Amino acid sequence: MFNQQKYINDFIKDNYKTIKLRIRNDDKLVIKKISDVDNINKYIHDLILRDIYQNRKYTYVNNDIKIDFELSKTMQDLVDKAEYADLIDDYGLYMNIADAIDSQGKKETTHHVIRESEWKKLTKRYCYD
Repeated sequence: MFNQQKYINDFIKDNYKTIKLRIRNDDKLVIKKISDVDNINKYIHDLILRDIYQNRKYTYVNNDIKIDFELSKTMQDLVDKAEYADLIDDYGLYMNIADAIDSQGKKETTHHVIRESEWKKLTKRYCYD
């Protein structure tokens, strides 16, 4: 017979990381905030992501080079994926995306979407020097 509760528990165990959060009973401000939040999981998840992106430290991206020009939607998507791959320390994925940034930059330079100097800046930040 199908055990729905076991199925749900196994699904959660296989697909989610469960954490335990302890808050002192006398920490009334935090307890009040938690009780005011509609979805505590989403709230904590968003806080952690915000912290990660505000304090990000890259391994492969050259953070000394700043992109101070507008990117196409395609290029912005590649840049976001490259930064994410760096943050999760997936070198293979990062290098594939870095190659795609270089190729897309060549294409956009040819079609006058970005200047050659902007393409070079992108490759210095994301690809190689």
